[in-house]
Amino acid sequence: MLKQILIIILSLLCLAGAVYAFVYLNGKTGMAVIFTCGFLLGILLMNLRLNVKNDRINSYKRELEKESINSTESSSRVKVLEAKIEVLEKALENALKK
Repeated sequence: MLKQILIIILSLLCLAGAVYAFVYLNGKTGMAVIFTCGFLLGILLMNLRLNVKNDRINSYKRELEKESINSTESSSRVKVLEAKIEVLEKALENALKK
């Protein structure tokens, strides 16, 4: 979250620099500053977008891992219960034979 706020602040500074260059600088210098600020602004905004996308992907991965763990727990519980049933069935058969 802090990284995203920092990127937004830097983007606003780049935008302010471009506006300053547009208003106060003339010629090639002004165009170079505007181009540089625009280029940096584009990089920062794409970085922000990728960070948000990666956060969503990571949260989705964690959700899938939790579901996987829960399904593994459920299947292992079923196996334990099946083993207990088999033991009880054998014990019942042995008791009925006696």
